[in-house]
Amino acid sequence: MKNPLKWLTIAIIITAFIISSYSSISAESLPVIAFSQPAGPQFLYAQPHLWRYLRSGLNYLESPQPLDPPEAVLPSYVHPDYRGFGAYGFSPEAYEDVQRVYPFFQGHPWQEILRSAALYDLANQAFADLLLKNLQEYLPEAATEEEIFDVLHQAWNLGLSGFKRGGKTVSSRMRRAEEFKRRRNF
Repeated sequence: MKNPLKWLTIAIIITAFIISSYSSISAESLPVIAFSQPAGPQFLYAQPHLWRYLRSGLNYLESPQPLDPPEAVLPSYVHPDYRGFGAYGFSPEAYEDVQRVYPFFQGHPWQEILRSAALYDLANQAFADLLLKNLQEYLPEAATEEEIFDVLHQAWNLGLSGFKRGGKTVSSRMRRAEEFKRRRNF
């Protein structure tokens, strides 16, 4: 290359020609390249439609702002009992159960769940799915959302083994659950 400036000028002219020749191509004529999202957890019991209802109820029972959407409460909000976090009162122990059952969460440490509203909600959906899987014998056949909520919120509060051992949810919580269902039906 005896004259680098000459070659640089030629390269710029060729680049400009290529760009100008493609400027008439519309976006519709370009091929679409699809990028797939990594596979997230698949839920058999807490499917999206049911989860929308359940999360609303859990938020009503657990959140410091029960009339606001769950997203109004940061996942890092610490409940007065110092065990639950965020709008649903999710605990690190419950998250360990989720990580054990759903490989998707194994790469997400607890602190990451507390920093991400989307991951927090997804982890709670996974926990609901896990509980519901283990509560099938307590649900009527073709259970309604309300019947599922009645069983889930008690197991959520008592823990799965506490619920199965016949533990009783405090009456004030049961009244609030009924209040939630009445509000939802208006």
